[in-house]
Amino acid sequence: MRLPQTSRARPRIVLAALVFLTFGAAFVASYLAPLAISENEFNVVEWEVRNLPGKWLYLGGRLIHGRLSTQEEDARIASFLDLTARIERLRRSELITGVSAQELADLERQRRALENDVEAILEGRITEVLHETGLESSLPLFPKARWVFPPVDIEFDEPPNELVISPRERIELIDQRPLRADLSVEEIVAIEANEERGSSRSALVEPLAGAATYPSLIEPDWDYQRLVEIAAHEWVHHYLFFHPLGRNFHSSLELRTLNETVASVAGHELSLIVMLLNPLHPPYDQPIVTSQQTGVDAGAVLRQLRTDVDALLAFGQIDAAEALMERRRRELAGQGVSYRRINQAFFAFRNVYATEAGSTDPIGLKIAALRVRSGTVGAFLRQAASIASEADLDRAVSGDDRGR
Repeated sequence: MRLPQTSRARPRIVLAALVFLTFGAAFVASYLAPLAISENEFNVVEWEVRNLPGKWLYLGGRLIHGRLSTQEEDARIASFLDLTARIERLRRSELITGVSAQELADLERQRRALENDVEAILEGRITEVLHETGLESSLPLFPKARWVFPPVDIEFDEPPNELVISPRERIELIDQRPLRADLSVEEIVAIEANEERGSSRSALVEPLAGAATYPSLIEPDWDYQRLVEIAAHEWVHHYLFFHPLGRNFHSSLELRTLNETVASVAGHELSLIVMLLNPLHPPYDQPIVTSQQTGVDAGAVLRQLRTDVDALLAFGQIDAAEALMERRRRELAGQGVSYRRINQAFFAFRNVYATEAGSTDPIGLKIAALRVRSGTVGAFLRQAASIASEADLDRAVSGDDRGR
Protein backbone atom coordinates (compact mmCIF):
# COMPACT_ATOMS: atom_id res chain seq x y z
CA MET A 1 0.00 0.00 0.00
CA ARG A 2 1.22 3.49 -0.80
CA LEU A 3 -0.16 6.84 0.26
CA PRO A 4 -1.59 8.82 -2.67
CA GLN A 5 0.31 11.81 -4.00
CA THR A 6 -1.46 15.11 -3.54
CA SER A 7 -1.56 18.31 -5.53
CA ARG A 8 -0.18 20.12 -2.50
CA ALA A 9 3.36 18.87 -3.10
CA ARG A 10 4.61 21.68 -5.34
CA PRO A 11 3.21 24.58 -3.31
CA ARG A 12 4.79 23.00 -0.27
CA ILE A 13 8.17 23.02 -1.93
CA VAL A 14 7.78 26.71 -2.72
CA LEU A 15 6.74 27.47 0.86
CA ALA A 16 9.64 25.42 2.17
CA ALA A 17 12.08 27.42 0.12
CA LEU A 18 10.82 30.56 1.84
CA VAL A 19 11.42 29.24 5.34
CA PHE A 20 14.39 26.86 5.19
CA LEU A 21 17.08 29.55 5.35
CA THR A 22 15.53 31.07 8.46
CA PHE A 23 15.19 27.68 10.08
CA GLY A 24 18.69 26.60 9.15
CA ALA A 25 20.24 29.76 10.53
CA ALA A 26 18.25 29.54 13.76
CA PHE A 27 19.08 25.89 14.22
CA VAL A 28 22.80 26.38 13.75
CA ALA A 29 22.87 29.40 16.01
CA SER A 30 20.82 27.98 18.87
CA TYR A 31 21.01 24.20 18.87
CA LEU A 32 24.45 23.11 17.80
CA ALA A 33 28.06 23.58 18.83
CA PRO A 34 29.76 26.96 19.29
CA LEU A 35 31.66 28.51 16.40
CA ALA A 36 35.05 28.22 18.07
CA ILE A 37 36.38 24.69 17.50
CA SER A 38 39.66 22.83 17.78
CA GLU A 39 41.39 21.18 14.83
CA ASN A 40 39.79 17.81 15.64
CA GLU A 41 36.24 19.06 16.16
CA PHE A 42 33.49 18.85 13.57
CA ASN A 43 32.82 22.24 11.96
CA VAL A 44 29.03 22.40 11.98
CA VAL A 45 28.75 25.83 10.38
CA GLU A 46 31.05 24.96 7.50
CA TRP A 47 29.05 21.80 6.83
CA GLU A 48 25.75 23.72 6.95
CA VAL A 49 26.92 26.38 4.53
CA ARG A 50 28.16 23.73 2.11
CA ASN A 51 25.02 21.55 2.19
CA LEU A 52 22.00 23.70 3.06
CA PRO A 53 21.29 25.08 -0.44
CA GLY A 54 21.88 21.85 -2.36
CA LYS A 55 18.60 20.08 -1.72
CA TRP A 56 16.49 22.99 -2.80
CA LEU A 57 18.42 23.33 -6.04
CA TYR A 58 17.81 19.64 -6.65
CA LEU A 59 14.08 19.98 -5.96
CA GLY A 60 13.89 22.88 -8.38
CA GLY A 61 15.35 20.64 -11.07
CA ARG A 62 12.97 17.82 -10.17
CA LEU A 63 9.98 20.18 -10.63
CA ILE A 64 11.20 20.82 -14.16
CA HIS A 65 11.87 17.18 -15.04
CA GLY A 66 8.81 15.72 -13.33
CA ARG A 67 8.24 13.39 -10.40
CA LEU A 68 9.51 9.83 -10.36
CA SER A 69 6.96 7.02 -10.39
CA THR A 70 6.74 4.62 -7.44
CA GLN A 71 8.46 1.95 -9.53
CA GLU A 72 11.27 4.34 -10.44
CA GLU A 73 11.66 5.35 -6.79
CA ASP A 74 11.88 1.73 -5.66
CA ALA A 75 14.40 0.94 -8.40
CA ARG A 76 16.66 3.81 -7.33
CA ILE A 77 16.54 2.79 -3.67
CA ALA A 78 17.27 -0.85 -4.56
CA SER A 79 20.23 0.20 -6.72
CA PHE A 80 21.52 2.42 -3.93
CA LEU A 81 21.30 -0.43 -1.40
CA ASP A 82 22.91 -2.86 -3.79
CA LEU A 83 25.83 -0.51 -4.34
CA THR A 84 26.15 0.03 -0.58
CA ALA A 85 26.35 -3.74 0.00
CA ARG A 86 29.06 -4.10 -2.64
CA ILE A 87 30.98 -1.13 -1.20
CA GLU A 88 30.85 -2.65 2.29
CA ARG A 89 32.11 -6.02 1.08
CA LEU A 90 35.10 -4.36 -0.54
CA ARG A 91 35.81 -2.22 2.51
CA ARG A 92 35.80 -5.34 4.69
CA SER A 93 38.25 -7.13 2.43
CA GLU A 94 41.51 -7.92 4.18
CA LEU A 95 43.57 -6.98 1.14
CA ILE A 96 42.78 -3.93 -1.01
CA THR A 97 44.66 -4.15 -4.30
CA GLY A 98 44.96 -1.52 -6.97
CA VAL A 99 42.15 -3.22 -8.92
CA SER A 100 39.78 -3.41 -5.96
CA ALA A 101 40.58 0.18 -4.97
CA GLN A 102 39.52 1.32 -8.42
CA GLU A 103 36.40 -0.83 -8.22
CA LEU A 104 35.58 0.73 -4.83
CA ALA A 105 36.00 4.23 -6.26
CA ASP A 106 33.71 3.35 -9.21
CA LEU A 107 31.02 1.95 -6.91
CA GLU A 108 31.15 5.02 -4.66
CA ARG A 109 30.86 7.27 -7.72
CA GLN A 110 27.80 5.33 -8.91
CA ARG A 111 26.21 5.62 -5.47
CA ARG A 112 26.86 9.36 -5.28
CA ALA A 113 25.01 9.73 -8.59
CA LEU A 114 21.91 8.25 -6.92
CA GLU A 115 22.16 10.11 -3.62
CA ASN A 116 20.02 13.17 -4.44
CA ASP A 117 17.21 11.01 -5.78
CA VAL A 118 17.25 8.61 -2.82
CA GLU A 119 17.43 11.45 -0.29
CA ALA A 120 14.40 13.12 -1.88
CA ILE A 121 12.47 9.82 -2.06
CA LEU A 122 13.00 9.11 1.64
CA GLU A 123 12.10 12.70 2.54
CA GLY A 124 8.87 12.39 0.58
CA ARG A 125 7.89 9.08 2.12
CA ILE A 126 8.56 10.29 5.67
CA THR A 127 6.69 13.53 4.96
CA GLU A 128 3.59 11.68 3.76
CA VAL A 129 3.56 9.61 6.95
CA LEU A 130 3.94 12.76 9.07
CA HIS A 131 0.91 14.22 7.28
CA GLU A 132 -1.10 11.09 7.98
CA THR A 133 -0.13 11.08 11.66
CA GLY A 134 -1.36 14.66 12.11
CA LEU A 135 2.01 16.35 12.47
CA GLU A 136 1.09 19.25 10.22
CA SER A 137 1.08 22.88 11.26
CA SER A 138 0.45 26.28 9.70
CA LEU A 139 3.22 28.64 8.69
CA PRO A 140 3.68 32.29 9.63
CA LEU A 141 2.10 34.49 6.93
CA PHE A 142 0.37 31.37 5.48
CA PRO A 143 -2.27 30.49 8.14
CA LYS A 144 -4.37 28.35 5.78
CA ALA A 145 -1.48 26.28 4.51
CA ARG A 146 -0.97 22.96 6.29
CA TRP A 147 2.63 21.87 6.25
CA VAL A 148 5.01 19.45 7.89
CA PHE A 149 7.35 21.88 9.55
CA PRO A 150 10.24 21.92 9.54
CA PRO A 151 10.51 20.23 6.15
CA VAL A 152 12.15 16.81 6.17
CA ASP A 153 15.63 17.36 4.72
CA ILE A 154 18.49 14.85 4.77
CA GLU A 155 21.97 14.66 3.32
CA PHE A 156 24.02 11.48 2.97
CA ASP A 157 27.51 12.05 4.30
CA GLU A 158 29.90 10.65 6.87
CA PRO A 159 28.63 11.80 10.29
CA PRO A 160 30.96 13.19 12.92
CA ASN A 161 32.46 11.18 15.71
CA GLU A 162 31.41 12.04 19.25
CA LEU A 163 33.83 12.46 22.14
CA VAL A 164 32.13 11.32 25.35
CA ILE A 165 33.51 11.92 28.88
CA SER A 166 32.47 10.23 32.13
CA PRO A 167 34.11 10.08 35.57
CA ARG A 168 35.86 6.76 36.23
CA GLU A 169 34.26 6.39 39.66
CA ARG A 170 30.69 6.48 38.34
CA ILE A 171 28.82 6.33 35.04
CA GLU A 172 27.69 9.85 34.21
CA LEU A 173 27.87 11.91 31.03
CA ILE A 174 29.75 15.09 31.97
CA ASP A 175 30.91 16.31 28.56
CA GLN A 176 30.65 15.53 24.87
CA ARG A 177 31.85 17.17 21.67
CA PRO A 178 31.47 16.38 17.97
CA LEU A 179 34.73 15.50 16.25
CA ARG A 180 35.79 15.21 12.61
CA ALA A 181 34.42 12.22 10.74
CA ASP A 182 37.75 11.38 9.11
CA LEU A 183 39.74 10.68 12.28
CA SER A 184 42.01 7.65 12.01
CA VAL A 185 42.02 4.95 14.71
CA GLU A 186 45.42 6.24 15.82
CA GLU A 187 44.05 9.77 16.19
CA ILE A 188 41.02 8.49 18.12
CA VAL A 189 43.21 6.53 20.54
CA ALA A 190 45.43 9.58 21.05
CA ILE A 191 42.42 11.85 21.76
CA GLU A 192 41.06 9.41 24.34
CA ALA A 193 44.46 9.04 25.98
CA ASN A 194 44.91 12.80 26.13
CA GLU A 195 41.52 13.25 27.81
CA GLU A 196 42.28 10.54 30.37
CA ARG A 197 45.90 11.45 31.08
CA GLY A 198 46.43 12.80 34.59
CA SER A 199 42.71 12.71 35.42
CA SER A 200 40.07 10.38 36.80
CA ARG A 201 38.06 10.58 33.59
CA SER A 202 36.94 7.92 31.14
CA ALA A 203 36.84 8.94 27.48
CA LEU A 204 35.41 7.35 24.35
CA VAL A 205 35.20 8.48 20.73
CA GLU A 206 32.13 6.94 19.11
CA PRO A 207 30.99 7.17 15.48
CA LEU A 208 27.45 8.51 15.00
CA ALA A 209 24.83 7.14 12.61
CA GLY A 210 23.35 10.60 12.07
CA ALA A 211 23.36 14.16 13.32
CA ALA A 212 20.56 16.72 13.67
CA THR A 213 22.20 19.34 11.53
CA TYR A 214 19.94 20.91 8.91
CA PRO A 215 19.76 19.10 6.58
CA SER A 216 20.15 16.03 8.77
CA LEU A 217 23.48 14.34 8.25
CA ILE A 218 22.88 10.62 7.64
CA GLU A 219 25.44 7.90 7.13
CA PRO A 220 24.46 6.09 3.90
CA ASP A 221 25.78 2.64 4.87
CA TRP A 222 22.52 1.18 6.21
CA ASP A 223 19.57 -0.85 5.00
CA TYR A 224 16.29 0.74 3.89
CA GLN A 225 14.49 0.62 7.23
CA ARG A 226 17.47 1.92 9.20
CA LEU A 227 18.02 4.82 6.78
CA VAL A 228 14.40 5.86 7.25
CA GLU A 229 14.60 5.42 11.03
CA ILE A 230 17.69 7.61 11.37
CA ALA A 231 16.16 10.28 9.12
CA ALA A 232 12.92 10.24 11.12
CA HIS A 233 14.84 10.36 14.42
CA GLU A 234 16.74 13.46 13.34
CA TRP A 235 13.56 15.12 12.01
CA VAL A 236 12.01 14.66 15.46
CA HIS A 237 14.89 16.71 16.88
CA HIS A 238 14.13 19.42 14.31
CA TYR A 239 10.45 19.34 15.27
CA LEU A 240 11.23 19.53 19.01
CA PHE A 241 13.49 22.53 18.44
CA PHE A 242 10.36 24.70 18.13
CA HIS A 243 8.83 23.36 21.37
CA PRO A 244 9.80 23.41 25.06
CA LEU A 245 11.48 20.00 25.05
CA GLY A 246 13.77 20.91 22.16
CA ARG A 247 14.47 24.48 23.26
CA ASN A 248 15.71 23.15 26.60
CA PHE A 249 17.89 20.47 25.03
CA HIS A 250 21.12 21.76 26.58
CA SER A 251 19.60 22.74 29.94
CA SER A 252 20.33 19.45 31.69
CA LEU A 253 21.31 15.84 31.13
CA GLU A 254 17.75 14.90 32.12
CA LEU A 255 16.30 16.92 29.25
CA ARG A 256 18.92 15.67 26.82
CA THR A 257 17.88 12.12 27.74
CA LEU A 258 14.21 13.02 27.30
CA ASN A 259 14.96 14.46 23.86
CA GLU A 260 16.98 11.52 22.62
CA THR A 261 14.56 8.93 23.99
CA VAL A 262 11.51 10.62 22.47
CA ALA A 263 13.34 10.85 19.14
CA SER A 264 14.31 7.16 19.33
CA VAL A 265 10.79 5.97 20.12
CA ALA A 266 9.04 8.19 17.57
CA GLY A 267 11.69 7.71 14.89
CA HIS A 268 11.47 3.93 15.12
CA GLU A 269 7.68 3.89 14.92
CA LEU A 270 7.55 6.36 12.04
CA SER A 271 10.04 4.20 10.12
CA LEU A 272 7.85 1.12 10.60
CA ILE A 273 4.86 2.99 9.16
CA VAL A 274 6.96 4.06 6.17
CA MET A 275 7.97 0.41 5.67
CA LEU A 276 4.34 -0.70 5.82
CA LEU A 277 3.14 1.88 3.32
CA ASN A 278 6.20 1.78 1.06
CA PRO A 279 7.60 -1.77 1.11
CA LEU A 280 10.69 -2.45 -0.93
CA HIS A 281 10.67 -5.97 -2.31
CA PRO A 282 13.81 -7.97 -3.16
CA PRO A 283 15.74 -8.95 -5.16
CA TYR A 284 18.40 -6.48 -4.16
CA ASP A 285 21.54 -6.83 -2.10
CA GLN A 286 21.17 -5.62 1.49
CA PRO A 287 23.99 -3.66 3.16
CA ILE A 288 25.72 -5.86 5.74
CA VAL A 289 27.01 -3.14 8.06
CA THR A 290 23.72 -2.85 9.93
CA SER A 291 23.63 -6.18 11.70
CA GLN A 292 25.97 -8.66 13.29
CA GLN A 293 24.47 -12.12 12.75
CA THR A 294 25.51 -14.03 15.87
CA GLY A 295 23.89 -16.31 18.37
CA VAL A 296 24.61 -14.03 21.32
CA ASP A 297 22.13 -11.55 22.79
CA ALA A 298 24.47 -8.57 23.04
CA GLY A 299 21.75 -6.41 24.58
CA ALA A 300 21.29 -8.82 27.47
CA VAL A 301 25.06 -9.02 27.98
CA LEU A 302 25.34 -5.23 28.10
CA ARG A 303 22.41 -4.88 30.52
CA GLN A 304 23.93 -7.39 32.94
CA LEU A 305 27.37 -5.84 32.52
CA ARG A 306 26.00 -2.41 33.37
CA THR A 307 24.45 -3.80 36.56
CA ASP A 308 27.69 -5.51 37.57
CA VAL A 309 29.80 -2.42 36.81
CA ASP A 310 27.50 -0.15 38.82
CA ALA A 311 27.80 -2.51 41.78
CA LEU A 312 31.60 -2.56 41.62
CA LEU A 313 31.83 1.22 41.27
CA ALA A 314 29.48 1.68 44.23
CA PHE A 315 32.13 -0.06 46.36
CA GLY A 316 34.97 1.96 44.84
CA GLN A 317 36.37 -0.96 42.84
CA ILE A 318 37.21 1.05 39.72
CA ASP A 319 40.03 -1.18 38.45
CA ALA A 320 37.89 -4.31 38.87
CA ALA A 321 35.01 -2.68 36.99
CA GLU A 322 37.27 -1.67 34.11
CA ALA A 323 38.83 -5.14 33.97
CA LEU A 324 35.34 -6.69 33.83
CA MET A 325 34.27 -4.40 30.98
CA GLU A 326 37.37 -5.28 28.96
CA ARG A 327 36.87 -8.99 29.64
CA ARG A 328 33.25 -8.84 28.43
CA ARG A 329 34.32 -6.85 25.38
CA ARG A 330 36.78 -9.57 24.42
CA GLU A 331 34.19 -12.29 25.00
CA LEU A 332 31.69 -10.50 22.76
CA ALA A 333 34.34 -10.02 20.09
CA GLY A 334 35.00 -13.76 20.17
CA GLN A 335 31.29 -14.31 19.51
CA GLY A 336 31.23 -11.90 16.57
CA VAL A 337 29.97 -8.73 18.32
CA SER A 338 32.65 -6.06 18.06
CA TYR A 339 33.05 -2.97 20.23
CA ARG A 340 36.33 -1.08 20.02
CA ARG A 341 36.18 -0.12 23.67
CA ILE A 342 33.74 -0.60 26.58
CA ASN A 343 34.28 1.73 29.52
CA GLN A 344 32.38 4.14 31.76
CA ALA A 345 31.98 6.63 28.90
CA PHE A 346 30.55 3.84 26.70
CA PHE A 347 27.67 3.34 29.14
CA ALA A 348 27.29 7.06 29.90
CA PHE A 349 26.66 7.73 26.21
CA ARG A 350 24.12 4.92 25.92
CA ASN A 351 22.33 6.06 29.05
CA VAL A 352 21.21 9.20 27.17
CA TYR A 353 19.20 6.91 24.88
CA ALA A 354 17.10 5.48 27.69
CA THR A 355 15.63 2.65 25.61
CA GLU A 356 19.10 1.34 24.64
CA ALA A 357 20.68 -1.78 26.08
CA GLY A 358 23.04 -0.71 28.83
CA SER A 359 20.88 2.22 29.94
CA THR A 360 19.46 2.21 33.47
CA ASP A 361 17.69 5.56 33.27
CA PRO A 362 14.01 5.25 34.36
CA ILE A 363 13.07 7.86 31.76
CA GLY A 364 12.98 5.02 29.22
CA LEU A 365 10.10 3.25 30.97
CA LYS A 366 8.28 6.56 31.50
CA ILE A 367 8.54 7.47 27.82
CA ALA A 368 7.27 4.00 26.90
CA ALA A 369 4.30 4.50 29.24
CA LEU A 370 3.57 7.92 27.70
CA ARG A 371 3.66 6.39 24.23
CA VAL A 372 1.04 3.79 25.23
CA ARG A 373 -1.12 6.43 26.91
CA SER A 374 -0.97 8.78 23.90
CA GLY A 375 -2.61 6.35 21.48
CA THR A 376 -0.94 7.47 18.24
CA VAL A 377 2.62 8.40 17.44
CA GLY A 378 1.46 11.86 16.36
CA ALA A 379 -0.33 12.48 19.66
CA PHE A 380 2.68 11.12 21.55
CA LEU A 381 5.06 13.48 19.81
CA ARG A 382 2.84 16.54 20.28
CA GLN A 383 2.46 15.78 23.99
CA ALA A 384 6.14 15.00 24.51
CA ALA A 385 7.13 18.25 22.78
CA SER A 386 5.49 20.29 25.55
CA ILE A 387 7.50 18.59 28.33
CA ALA A 388 10.16 20.75 29.98
CA SER A 389 11.22 18.52 32.91
CA GLU A 390 10.99 14.98 34.23
CA ALA A 391 8.27 16.24 36.59
CA ASP A 392 6.26 17.27 33.51
CA LEU A 393 6.80 13.77 32.14
CA ASP A 394 5.55 12.21 35.37
CA ARG A 395 2.40 14.32 35.23
CA ALA A 396 1.83 13.44 31.57
CA VAL A 397 2.20 9.73 32.28
CA SER A 398 -0.22 9.93 35.21
CA GLY A 399 -2.68 12.06 33.24
CA ASP A 400 -2.32 14.93 35.72
CA ASP A 401 -1.59 18.16 33.83
CA ARG A 402 -2.04 20.39 36.86
CA GLY A 403 0.92 22.67 37.52
CA ARG A 404 1.88 22.77 33.86
